[in-house]
Amino acid sequence: MSKTRALPLDHTVINVHFDMDRAQAVFESLGFQLTPRGRHSLGSINHLIVLEDDYVEIVGLPTGTDVLRQEVLDSPIGIDGLVFQTQSADNTYASLSKAKHSVQAVQAFSRPVELDGMTYLASFRTTRFSPGTFPAGRVYFCQHLTPELVWRKEWQSHANQAIRTSAFLIVANKPAQEAKKYLAASQGALIKGVYGEYRIRGQHYELVFVTPTQYAECYGALSCQQHSQQSETRDSFFGAIALQTQNLASVKSRVILTQQRYPEIQWREQQGRLTVLIPFFHTLLDFVQ
Repeated sequence: MSKTRALPLDHTVINVHFDMDRAQAVFESLGFQLTPRGRHSLGSINHLIVLEDDYVEIVGLPTGTDVLRQEVLDSPIGIDGLVFQTQSADNTYASLSKAKHSVQAVQAFSRPVELDGMTYLASFRTTRFSPGTFPAGRVYFCQHLTPELVWRKEWQSHANQAIRTSAFLIVANKPAQEAKKYLAASQGALIKGVYGEYRIRGQHYELVFVTPTQYAECYGALSCQQHSQQSETRDSFFGAIALQTQNLASVKSRVILTQQRYPEIQWREQQGRLTVLIPFFHTLLDFVQ
């Protein structure tokens, strides 16, 4: 078996459209320390859940303006993005183009970050596969020109003790075929798991590919039903984000507190795992210890 490791994971994305205020309240209640709200030059807003090696981006759209980021508006609410790190968006673009992959021109953008009364610009360059390349959602590469404005210690300490993304679940009608498409993005090696799933392993994470039946068997009533319905017209969708935590008890206490405020939220505890469904954001989080 090849020991090739996939590219480092930069971040995953949860799209909340115009419901950012509720998203901020929910994720903070779940025990995440969110960065201050950011405003991209492209016309989107965000909060980050900054972890040790990667982060989860909660992205949305501002109200009261016609300047809206079209790719965010066109994407469904829910887990919407898988982003790998690159040291050079231009080199990534050249490499993928040479290999005859359909990619968009390198995109540069920024957002202001306030620190100690001063305003700085967090700047990025991204290389994106063309829309529709991956039916599950947006897959792209991010080059951080100012990583020191993202990975800051004051934003990496969470009450639920989450420390990193450990897995990203892709549900596909033909998981083996779908997984092979992700090899072009991740540059990893594909293996078959003990339960019939397919996996691409990174240094601190795995991409896991399962069928809709396997997904339903694993999560039961907690599976994202909205996404399951979409799977009838889409070949694949992003089914869950697994987050490693140092203490499941701290997660459980925050989930119980959050459910009191948002009774729609559902959860289930198993040995070494606590799964949380946020149905109004079509998002499934799997906390593992």
